[in-house]
Order: sequence, then C-alpha cells, then structure tokens
Amino acid sequence: MRTQLLAGLLVLALAGCGSREPVAKDAGTARITDVAPLAQTVASPENDGNDVAFWLHPQDAARSLVLGTGGTAGLELYSLDGQRLSAYPDIQPDNLTVSHDLVIASDRRSAGLVVLAIDPASLAVQRLTRDALPVHGEVNGLCAYRSPDTGLQYVFAVVEGNVQQWQLRRSGAAVQGALVRTVPVGVGSGYCAVDDASRTLFVAEETVGIWRIAAEPETDAERKAVDLVAPTGHIEDEVKGLAVYRAGADKAYLLAADIKPGRFNVYDLADDSWLGSFRIIATDTIDAVGESEGLAATTLPLAGSAGGLVATFDEENLSGSGDIKIVAWDAIAQGLGLAASADADPRVLPAPVARTVMPTVETVPVGNYGDAADDPAIWVHPTDPSKSLVIATNKKLGIDVYDLAGKRLQSLPVGRVNNVDLREGFLLDGKPVTLVAASNRTTLGISVFRVDTAARRLVEVGDGTLPTALADPYGLCMYRSAKSGETYVFINDNNDTGTMRQWRFVDAGGKVGAEVIRSFDVGSLAEGCVADDETGALYVAEEDVALWRYSAEPDGGAERRQVGKVGPGELTDDAEGVSIWAGPNGTGYIVLSNQGADNYAVFRREGDNAFVGFFSIVANEALGIDGASETDGLDVTSAPLGPKYPKGLLVVQDGRNIGPNEPQNFKYVSWADVLQALGE
Repeated sequence: MRTQLLAGLLVLALAGCGSREPVAKDAGTARITDVAPLAQTVASPENDGNDVAFWLHPQDAARSLVLGTGGTAGLELYSLDGQRLSAYPDIQPDNLTVSHDLVIASDRRSAGLVVLAIDPASLAVQRLTRDALPVHGEVNGLCAYRSPDTGLQYVFAVVEGNVQQWQLRRSGAAVQGALVRTVPVGVGSGYCAVDDASRTLFVAEETVGIWRIAAEPETDAERKAVDLVAPTGHIEDEVKGLAVYRAGADKAYLLAADIKPGRFNVYDLADDSWLGSFRIIATDTIDAVGESEGLAATTLPLAGSAGGLVATFDEENLSGSGDIKIVAWDAIAQGLGLAASADADPRVLPAPVARTVMPTVETVPVGNYGDAADDPAIWVHPTDPSKSLVIATNKKLGIDVYDLAGKRLQSLPVGRVNNVDLREGFLLDGKPVTLVAASNRTTLGISVFRVDTAARRLVEVGDGTLPTALADPYGLCMYRSAKSGETYVFINDNNDTGTMRQWRFVDAGGKVGAEVIRSFDVGSLAEGCVADDETGALYVAEEDVALWRYSAEPDGGAERRQVGKVGPGELTDDAEGVSIWAGPNGTGYIVLSNQGADNYAVFRREGDNAFVGFFSIVANEALGIDGASETDGLDVTSAPLGPKYPKGLLVVQDGRNIGPNEPQNFKYVSWADVLQALGE
C-alpha cells in the first residue's frame, strides 16, 4: 500500500513539473481577474517609450501627472485622463522613477542619470543635475528609495548585471549624486521597485525570477527569491515591470508584469505568497494591453479611484505606437480580495524613525581585503588627550595602532589576532605600565604588549608564547580588580559551548606571564565581552541568545543574569562587541553591537541594566564618511578627548566600508552625539 501511495505521489509531482500554468500557494483565495482600464494616454509620437511613473501634485491631487519615457520624444507629461500636456525634449529617457518631489531618468544623450523637478504651478520641468550621474553602462531598470531611518533619498540603477545605489544630495536648488554601493544581481536583470517601509528593493532577472534585496546601503546585499520562472514558480516567461502598492503598515503588495501570458502577478510582501493575477482587458474605446514595459502604482485617491491607480506602458497596441494604460486599484482589489485603499497620504513624508549619529573620523582601511578588521581598544594619554590612540586588530595580520585622526602609526604582524583590550596600572619590573592583551589564533595564545607612552607605540612584553589550551582563541577582555588590584584576562573559545577561561597576569622577571584560574561555559558561541573594574561585573555576548552579566572575580563561578535577549523586538543575532561608558558612582552605559540589525544597543550600567535604546551610525555627507554596519568589535571611553569628543569617544569596526568600497576600517563617533540621539 505504501509503495502504491509513493508511486502515485511521484506521478502527480512529475505532472506538476511539466505544467506551465502557475499554481497559487493558497489556491483557495488566489485567482485571475480581468480589469478594464480607466484611461489610456495618446500614443507616444516616436514609438520609443518603455517606462512609466506617477508624479503626485503636492497640493491639488487632480493635477497629478502620469510620466512616460518617450525616448527620442523626451520625457512626456500626461494628465490623468491621458491627454499629452507637454514633453521635456532635453533628455532622451529610457527608464524613469519618482522620489517624492524628484524625477530621475536614465538619459541616452548623456549616458547617465538625470534628476529633474516639476513646478507645481506651471508643471514645467526643471533640470537639477548639471552633469548626469555616470553609470558607465546601459540602464535596464530604475527605482527610487527614501530611507525611513534617515530620510535620505537614493536611486537604484540596474546596469548590466549590477545594481548601483546612488545617494541623492541636495545643494540649494541643485542635486548631486554619490555612488554608495554596487550589488551584483545577474546579467539579465532589469526592472526594479522599492518598498520604503520594509526597506526592500525588488529586482526582476530576465528568465529567472524576482529577487528581494535590503535597500539600506549599510545592510547585507544577500538576494532572496520572491518568485521564479515556471515550472519552479508562478512567472510564465519574463517580468518587464515591477511596482509596490502599500495599503498600510502591515499590508503591502508587489505587482509584476508577466509578459507572455499578458497578466500582472500580485504578491503579499509579508511572505512573498502569490495572491493571484489581473489582466487589463479591452473596452469599447481602449484596447487591451499587448506587452507591458514598465509598471507604476500610487495609493493616492485619483480619478475617482479611492485606492489609487496602476499604470503600465503598453508597447504593442492597436494604435501601432506605444501608450500608457491606467487602471483603478479598486477594481484590482475587488477582483482579488485585496486591501481596497491605503491609510496614509503618500505625499506626506514621515519623520525618520531611527536614532542616528554620524562618524567624525574614519581610519585608513586595514591592509587586507575580506573580513579582516575586528576589535578596537582606546588608550587615553595620561597628560595630553589629543595624543590618545586606538589599538585595533587586523585578524589577517596582527595589530594596527591609529591616532585620533585615523592615521596608522604602527602595524605589528604578530598573527591572526582577533580581539584586543587594555588595562593601566600593572606593575612590571616594579613600574606601572599599561598592558595590551590580544587573542592570537595563529599561536593559540595570548599576545601581550605595553604602551610606550613617549613613543606612542606598542612594545611586546609577553613571556614567550602564552598558551591558552583553547582550540581557537576568540573573544577577549581584561579586568583589574578593585578588591585585589590584580589584572586578569578573559578569553573564550570559538566553539559550540562558548568555553571561557580567566587568567591572572603576573610579572615573570620583567616579562608578563599568565596563570589560568577559572573556566566556565556560556552555553553556545560567544565572542564579545567586557569587564567593569569598578563594579566587578563581567558582560558576555552569547551571539544568538543574550547578553549576560557574570562576576568578574576569580571566584565568581558560573552564576549569571540576563541583560538583554535575542528575539523579536529585542536584540538581533549576532550580538557582538560590547563595552562600557563609565560615569561617576557606577553610572553609565553598556554598549553592544546589535550586528544582525546593523545598529547598537545601549543598556544602563547601574541597577538591573535597563534598556535605553538603539542607535545607528549613518553616513556623514559633509565629511564624505560612510556609516558603519555589521560591526564586530567596539570600544568606548568616557574620558574627554578634546573638543571633538567632550564626553568621550566611541570606536566601532565597520564591516562594510562602502564609501568607496574599500577594505574594512574603524569609525570614530562622539559619545555626546550618541547621548543626544538617545535623549539622555
């Protein structure tokens, strides 16, 4: 009986693989519906267009426009009932997008991107970029993005298998552009669309499918499939148009023009499920869509449609020249059982939601590509704060030493050093020195240095190789006990149990030796840690689980308390680097790299370590410094370091150094700016 059942299932599976008809993920609700157009534009005079966008009038919705790329005919402006109002012949656009008050087009003449504006009173077009943004290739898709975190405006250009992300910067009445990242997407990629609210870019790859990619420039550019070409997915042949319709905070749809069957697929952005398709059919006066080239949607109630409009450029129609078809969202929603209208005016720009700060300095990049930079430690000069140093690891080489301007002063090729920390006051040969310790994955030991204050350099002082007996020494932090005055170092192993050991540093005849005195398991992989000399607390970041508080004293055992946990609405794995901003009388802040969300979590140092908030480090346009993301290690000091850092300095590793694309480096942030962002 079991054999017969398996055979039957196999026959059904093979039959399904041979079918070209898409099968809905939810066959009970998905369907195909026909909708009649409300209007069509007059034919493009040069029959050279292929894209469409809506421009929304800021005061009078009825004066909103439908824009079309007329190629040699220029940028074409149509009324909502399809009348051709004017054309802007100074460019020959192929692709088109609108970012609120900005119109961006790819221009054949200048072989780049041109930014325009439309005067609300006269509807005249004004050029805002003197020189086109140089994309260096044929643009196959164009879409705009306004970050809900920062309010910054971007445009994505799909150029010969790559997506270029340009930040648009206003300077008076002019707009300039800066290329912030390039993402490979496949040679056949073309049309794109963006959902601002979910920070997501959608790209159609010809004969393959539709991809979603994170839209924030500092985020991971990993591609995830929304749908694929049949027989694997619901796309029958090729997508030549994408648009997003956001009906509310929790409901949004992706529309995709599926060319061969002449229909438009609709997907739920919450789970990428296919909800069905619609076709634009003929009426007595308007022909059906022959072949779509470009797609646009707006939620603003227009032309009698409470839910807004959808438009597509129709390349093949009875007139023999391309035109634009306009349909009511209400009809689509009714036919497919979708949300009927949006709950917000798309012309009203929401205030940025993220607490953000900007770096004031970045170090020169490390000397190795890939995942190289990792963890910094800040040394405060005892008499002249301007001479303070940032000591940081290059885990493919050793240790680099930087000044407060980000210049590299010293490079020590001592091995694959992962994490680094320092403590003052260790008696070496009877003299107090600042010790610097690092976990060395090449020697499987502890590398130890002292700071030469006069030369502002590191001098190796370890008593030979200080073995750890760990398989892969990983995270590291130091501790100087207020009870005993002893100096300790904690190192965890790169293993599934998060093994952590504690050593006491000793003077071994003018060199530094180490004695292991404690060992415990965190539970799973852990790296970032920091010890609080004043309170005796040890904070350990168990990457996929939580931030924990232990005792840093050698007799502290394994007892612990949870400070913050990984989960929805809380920390995002991986929890990485952690440090302490020490205020008076045990007050201050615990700072944690919330790596999976490309931001930073702050907890109070005192009491039960209450959560304060998250903040992000974004690009400093004025100084030409990109933001920070995918941060491994960080360090912070509360010592005033001059006018730039009156309340201390935060240094973070930047896992994606994108402005321009260079090896990783470290970003410096004024702690005063962090306090202001957090409202502290």
